[in-house]
Amino acid sequence: MRFDFLNLLLVIVIVFLFLSWFGGFLGLGGIITSLNDRASAATSAAVTVSASVTAAISCATATSTTAFGTLTSSVISTSTPNSSTSISCANAAAGCTLYVNDTGSTTQPGLWNSTAGTLIKSPDVAADASATLVAGTEGYGITASTTSNGTGATLGIALRYRADLMGGNGVGGFTTTTLTIASTTATTSAREVLVVHRAAISSNTAGGTYADTVTYSCIAN
Repeated sequence: MRFDFLNLLLVIVIVFLFLSWFGGFLGLGGIITSLNDRASAATSAAVTVSASVTAAISCATATSTTAFGTLTSSVISTSTPNSSTSISCANAAAGCTLYVNDTGSTTQPGLWNSTAGTLIKSPDVAADASATLVAGTEGYGITASTTSNGTGATLGIALRYRADLMGGNGVGGFTTTTLTIASTTATTSAREVLVVHRAAISSNTAGGTYADTVTYSCIAN
């Protein structure tokens, strides 16, 4: 009986050693692999997903020319037609801004007479930010307001150009560098800014042809 037990024990030891040494070769390694070993062998991987959306900004003027006709010192003149510019900003969460600047004499804003080398400064003889034009005193500038055209966020007009704050003959002055004329803080489509140009001259204003180029540009905020 003792002999049989020892033989059985010996067989168990031999089988265990066989499985330990040769189990991997025979594909039986899983039999003696612990659960902890299996857990430590697990791995993970991550996939990063990205995308981009480009804001679409556009602005356009409805007319390319506006004219005062012949200026006289006895009246304040308004050019015709009024100028309107529409602005759209799709996928621009912070909205967009409409800018304005003029050419003037290239160094100063205003209506420029290249032949005489004289300038009707914007908005008045002192070239302040805004002014109330007076017949018989040189000055030139614009006012701006919004219309009901378009959809989405409404435009806010910059204080410098707000027609409702200017009175009948008030104007905001241009600069030869860009200034904000209107802006919105959210997406908008085809919102419109209406611009009125006014000018006045004195009896000493040099005769000749005066001109100015006004440029509108827009950008996402």
